[in-house]
Amino acid sequence: MFGSKESKIARLIKRGKWDAISRKYLNSDTETKIILARECAKSKNPGVNSILSTLTRDSDSNVQLEAVKALQVTGKEHEVAQLQWLLNQVPEDNSEMIKAIELAIDSCRGRR
Repeated sequence: MFGSKESKIARLIKRGKWDAISRKYLNSDTETKIILARECAKSKNPGVNSILSTLTRDSDSNVQLEAVKALQVTGKEHEVAQLQWLLNQVPEDNSEMIKAIELAIDSCRGRR
């Protein structure tokens, strides 16, 4: 198949192929998961929020940060609880993640 990883992910998101995205990209390398989070942020499809919520629980903090930044753009009121849970898990010295989560929570509140 031809095309960049970004364009392949973007096409799957546009088509709402959540199962294919989950199978192929949620268990891939860190770089791919970061690309996935960034491509989700560009979408208006509410289905991306489920993917992003999963990425907020990733073992890599860089993936988590990208997912939180994407949820700041796409997230709705429903994602606030997940973000609050994550905020309670973040070490106090990780100020970048804490700030990103707080911004995302503020952005998501009131969106339906």
